[in-house]
Amino acid sequence: MNKQIIEHLFEFWEQIGKHGGFLRNEDGFSATYPLNNSWPSKTFGLDPNNLKIHKLQDSIRTKAAPNSIAIYEDITIKNILESHQFISCSTIKAMALDTTGIFFDELDDTEFNIVNTKDEAEVFAQVASESFGYLVEASTIIPLIDKPSFKIILGKHDEGVPTCGMVYIDKDGNAGIHMIGTKTAYRGMGLGKKMTQFLINQSVEAQTSKVFLVASAAGERIYTKMGFTTHGALESYCLPLE
Repeated sequence: MNKQIIEHLFEFWEQIGKHGGFLRNEDGFSATYPLNNSWPSKTFGLDPNNLKIHKLQDSIRTKAAPNSIAIYEDITIKNILESHQFISCSTIKAMALDTTGIFFDELDDTEFNIVNTKDEAEVFAQVASESFGYLVEASTIIPLIDKPSFKIILGKHDEGVPTCGMVYIDKDGNAGIHMIGTKTAYRGMGLGKKMTQFLINQSVEAQTSKVFLVASAAGERIYTKMGFTTHGALESYCLPLE
């Protein structure tokens, strides 16, 4: 299950890069490198049988590929990276939910807005950037709004738009929920949980049997209470640079 969850994430990044025009497919790895080193700047999809590790190192040193390499739990890939100066930089949890019997029917759908316009995509980018503390460009979001595999959501509260989230349906029909964010001033009000529930409902309506996500250790505790189970981790490696 770990590989399935992480490969869903890789497909998600790949499609974002493809639609945004910033996907690179190299010998044994792929990379997304959007405008201004913004989200999602990732190197991923390492193929140990075809990877030219010195080319990967050179690409990172010349800033032709992001210095953030995401891998699923694979000892062969880890050994290749660690034997060529790469170090582990972060680990987050890979989680899955069986959607059988799951539906949060107490939600008020008027509190959510599916992004359909350029202006709404710009709002999504602003909310996401403020929520996560890193740059999300509107030019990354705009190409996704008419793509059937993506559903981009804004959450409303009073007169504000404090939350965001995204559903991606992969080629196998599994859903992933991504970019679940809440602006700092609105945290602690349960709005992030509501957004997560709405995204799960959207996944159920798309007739997916599984919902995937990746989460921090703190997020793991929250998502476990919602029925998600942990299946290993997404690991990120980087190359120490002078």
